[in-house]
Amino acid sequence: MPAKWCGFRSVLCPVDFSEHSRLALKYAEAVARRGNATLTVMYSNDPLLVAAAAVALHDRDIAKRSAEELRAFVDATVPAEATEALRAMSVVSVGRPSDEIIKVARHRRSDLIVIGTHGLTGAGRMLMGSTTVGILQRTAVPVLAVPPSTAADAAVAAGWPGSTIVAAVELDDAAASDVDVAMDLARYWHTSLLLVHVISDIHGPAWVTGDLAAHDRIRVCLAQQRINELAVAARRRVPTRARVICGRPSDEIAALAAAEGSGLVITALRDRRGWFGSKRGAVAYQVLSHAVTPVLAHPSQWRPR
Repeated sequence: MPAKWCGFRSVLCPVDFSEHSRLALKYAEAVARRGNATLTVMYSNDPLLVAAAAVALHDRDIAKRSAEELRAFVDATVPAEATEALRAMSVVSVGRPSDEIIKVARHRRSDLIVIGTHGLTGAGRMLMGSTTVGILQRTAVPVLAVPPSTAADAAVAAGWPGSTIVAAVELDDAAASDVDVAMDLARYWHTSLLLVHVISDIHGPAWVTGDLAAHDRIRVCLAQQRINELAVAARRRVPTRARVICGRPSDEIAALAAAEGSGLVITALRDRRGWFGSKRGAVAYQVLSHAVTPVLAHPSQWRPR
């Protein structure tokens, strides 16, 4: 059996001083604590606002005050003993947030970015915010996307991510590699693994309903056979189950994670053109946009080291 992965070593958490980003920081702390990783918390000032403040308010110390506010935000969120143990540091920059986050991740050699997402907004459109999308399209390391919580004092559940991790699997040529990544993560967190593939519903005219139903049954059968093969290989390293579901990937995966009590969903970011001009993974974007539990999205070529 291959050596067990030691976990993430350098965690980066961008914040915007909102309660939602405070929750993301709590998850970043939890991940960093588990792997004894360093923790970097950053905030990026909008250059237009900095310039406007300098001109209109004669305020040229906005970056300094942002740094003070960031330190206060971290101190109020992360216990002092954890700040010291994790060698936590704060970074303030000026520039487009997604650009600055990628730049700091490279400079700090971060192997995980933890960020809050805004989820579904506006007339059924899937929007996560330009910063999150910009990071997902360019990141070379996994991104732990934390959805908003309705609780004002939201916290990371004890024992997170629970007993089961859900891995959303696209049954393409990279499926086996994606399952390998999911296995390493499940071994690290000491959880079981649930592989799930969602077949999107097909809608057609009534006069072809019978043929469509037969076609869908064949699709389900072939998908179940393939994902069962992947599960058999995965069981050599972690307890693994497999499911094939029909419906909208975003809705079905979110519902399954809730039903299983899973605190983490894993999905790969494919390097190909997806919906809305996205350069990576249509399925991953659907899952992230509708998630009610944290989602770890990793570039398809990324491997735990």
